[in-house]
Amino acid sequence: MALTTLDPRTAFRSRPLLARRRATVQVRAAATGAPDLWQQLQQALSFGDRSGGRQKLRAASGELLRLLTAEPAASDVSRCSELVDELVAGAEGQPFRNECLAGGPWVVRYTRGKPLLWSLTAATSRLVNGRNRASQQFDPADGSAANKVELNGPDTYVAAYGTYEPVDDTRVTPKSVRARIGRGLLRAWGVDVPLPISGTGLFEVLYGDDSVRVFRSSGNLIAVQVRADRLPEL
Repeated sequence: MALTTLDPRTAFRSRPLLARRRATVQVRAAATGAPDLWQQLQQALSFGDRSGGRQKLRAASGELLRLLTAEPAASDVSRCSELVDELVAGAEGQPFRNECLAGGPWVVRYTRGKPLLWSLTAATSRLVNGRNRASQQFDPADGSAANKVELNGPDTYVAAYGTYEPVDDTRVTPKSVRARIGRGLLRAWGVDVPLPISGTGLFEVLYGDDSVRVFRSSGNLIAVQVRADRLPEL
């Protein structure tokens, strides 16, 4: 039986069409630095995990929003606590969006942990008037911050004004933020009375979206805020 010697110049043309196409794709992938099939599969699975994680966060946020905006206020505190923990755990390492600090005012609807003086003031004000609100407003454009606690409706309140800025350049949550308060104000019966309020503090943004955000301040106080326009009208 005679042996046939292939000419290297024509050997490629003698290969089956499918094999030639596979070789061509491999050469082109290598030339362009494109990932191989296994890498593409890993990336696709990773994207699916991230997408599923975001869907779970949105679902938890939506349920928490419904509980915190219910009138009368939701009595299922344990479920609120579970949802907060779910949001905090799921958001760890997720991209931080500075936009989640904008808008507002944002109204505190849930707290957990040792209360600070500001929280005690807000709690006391609600004993006076159950419709009183404690709110916060940030402006990313100029870095300004405003905190307000109503004492007897929206026209009588204590406010503290200052600035805020990120502590570092990290772009994921939890995101540390430094707040500086420079002045205070008491408004009552149409009169503004300056208050000697000042100081610096740190807090962490644990989770944030267009409707709900979760902060942690010193003493491990957790506060959940809801955008005011998501709340039922008083």
